[in-house]
Amino acid sequence: MKRKDLKEIANKYKLLCSNEYQEIRKLQLEHILSLVNSSIEPLVIKGMLKIIADTDKWESEFLAEKNKKIDKE
Repeated sequence: MKRKDLKEIANKYKLLCSNEYQEIRKLQLEHILSLVNSSIEPLVIKGMLKIIADTDKWESEFLAEKNKKIDKE
């Protein structure tokens, strides 16, 4: 993997672990829950949740790359 990609993965992990992101995530989930019983399309709700889930995967991506590096040493 290119160094630029590794730097991006590390940066995403740092953002994911920040207190600010955790607060944003909490607010996003609360907002999505408030929309569940509204007239909004279910696919829109699904999309909102997918974005959060994809962001949550940043941790596993970072740890996988970290483990690859450790295995090479």
